[in-house]
Amino acid sequence: MRFEATGHIGSNPVRVAWEDGALTGNRTLIQLILAEAANLEGEPVGPIGQQTETNHLRSALSARLIIERVMPDAEFTGDVPEPEDAPPGAVI
Repeated sequence: MRFEATGHIGSNPVRVAWEDGALTGNRTLIQLILAEAANLEGEPVGPIGQQTETNHLRSALSARLIIERVMPDAEFTGDVPEPEDAPPGAVI
């Protein structure tokens, strides 16, 4: 699976790609993503039933969510992961 995100850090256009747990692209953006993932280590990332609590960047969905936190104007292309429906009885 591979997806890409484009957006901005400040006024600078940037791009990052995620493929099977690896990031390529703008170094500064990758450093910010890695730092955010490290800060979230041990914390749930993602919707109920699809969360990761460790090694977040191995999961396409968790990686996407972290990229969105770091780069709020991100636009995604490729095999963009989408969350599944919440399990029955989940409070969202």
